[in-house]
Amino acid sequence: MSKKNKQNQLLNIDKFLSEGKIELAIKIADDNIKNKISPIKFLKFIKKILIKNQIIDKNPSVLKLENIFNEQKFACAKYYFQMHAKIFFKNPKALLIAGKVHSELNELNEALKYFKEALRLEPDNLKIRKYIANFYISIGNIEDAIENFNYLAEKDPFDGENHRLLSRTKRYTSEDDSHIKQMEKLLTTPNITLEQKINLSFGLGNVYETLKLYEKSSKYYKVGNFEQNKRLDFDFNKEKHIAEQINKTYSRDVIKKNQSFVERVKEPIFILGMPRSGTSLVEQILSTHKDVFGGGELSFIEDYLLKNRGSIGLRMPEILSNPNKENIKNFHNFYYEKIKYLNFNANYITDKMPGNFKWIGLIKSAFPNSKIIHLIRDKRDTCFSIYKSYFANDTCSYSYDPKNIVNFYNLYSRIMKSWKNIFGDEIYDCKYEKLVDNFEIEAKKILNHCQLDWDDEILSFFKNKRRVITVSTVQVRENIYKSSINSWLNYKIDLEKYFKKLV
Repeated sequence: MSKKNKQNQLLNIDKFLSEGKIELAIKIADDNIKNKISPIKFLKFIKKILIKNQIIDKNPSVLKLENIFNEQKFACAKYYFQMHAKIFFKNPKALLIAGKVHSELNELNEALKYFKEALRLEPDNLKIRKYIANFYISIGNIEDAIENFNYLAEKDPFDGENHRLLSRTKRYTSEDDSHIKQMEKLLTTPNITLEQKINLSFGLGNVYETLKLYEKSSKYYKVGNFEQNKRLDFDFNKEKHIAEQINKTYSRDVIKKNQSFVERVKEPIFILGMPRSGTSLVEQILSTHKDVFGGGELSFIEDYLLKNRGSIGLRMPEILSNPNKENIKNFHNFYYEKIKYLNFNANYITDKMPGNFKWIGLIKSAFPNSKIIHLIRDKRDTCFSIYKSYFANDTCSYSYDPKNIVNFYNLYSRIMKSWKNIFGDEIYDCKYEKLVDNFEIEAKKILNHCQLDWDDEILSFFKNKRRVITVSTVQVRENIYKSSINSWLNYKIDLEKYFKKLV
């Protein structure tokens, strides 16, 4: 690094410190250490910052480490742990948190080291083992994940979530498999909790589908969806109202005017569409390219909207009803500020939040040069894939009732037609079936839209060991397959009456 660049780095650090952005200041110093740029100097600098801001003190505690992590100050947490490593290395919980910290910083080898050490100290700690099993899934170490899930199933047979996760990773060859028998027996156990029942039902639905025993699979998918839908409250009228408000507000002229308010820089690649339409596959392909970092499902847009909600009624964020210069610039700056906290050095970053299709007008207002890839999959396969999936959070609350799924899909379809009328070819429609049928040709089209050169590594996208935390985390580790095309037909008896209303 040149002397001028070093000075710029120090100026940036000083700027962030003066603004109270300690995490960003430490992150820049940490990047220099990792790049072997004056590591001793920057390490002393980090220690000085942590002491001055009373992050390091004479009484280090695991609770404080945990609080720093929960505040999403991952670089601070990394060095808080390191400065007290002699104490923390004896504590399994501290090691588990350290693993989580390095995982969030995309330092996956370091994360695994700490996870393994935590488990070595407490091999019977089921919480640690479960977290590690999930971590193994996220980085594609399927066999290691299965080994730990099997251990958990033996030690805590009533953990329904563990059974569901195991059912997604293990390959079954017969309905006589001992794990299937175990799950079915648990479902008949008196006093089973609703959560256990839901997890086991989705697990068994998935297992029997892989065994092509569709009648049994259907029975369990019905139970899981029925029980999950009862505990959630999906308000379609609210979704419809928001969509109508956005469509009314974000006209072609308004968007064009807004674009003049922001600086045009290298901007994110947004991968969006309905859930289970192939968004994870496309992100896996793009993130295999040397110039692209897979950001995953970034919540930044939803975070901003939630933070800036109105005070009455539906609490519509002002930027959705009044996208003026101040609001657009504030959103632009908020999003870029969030990106700075991510640990990557690539030229481009992907944002693979499927539901961002609702906010395309906002996205193109604030990021005129951003690339948008819209995944389109057969509407019945898409809706079926949603119906059979258990989502880790409640953001897809419509997904457990076929009627709600169809209503939401039709709303999505109308929204996308509106955006396509405004933006045309600026939104690249990637058809899932074409992608799996002519992979290399279609992958090149995706890269061309993103103005990226071809990279032969993309042909082996499934070997990409990046961390993936979505329902598709297992599938993206596999080579292209076509078995999911027309998969809804196996459940035609249950779903056709609903799917007839798809537009």
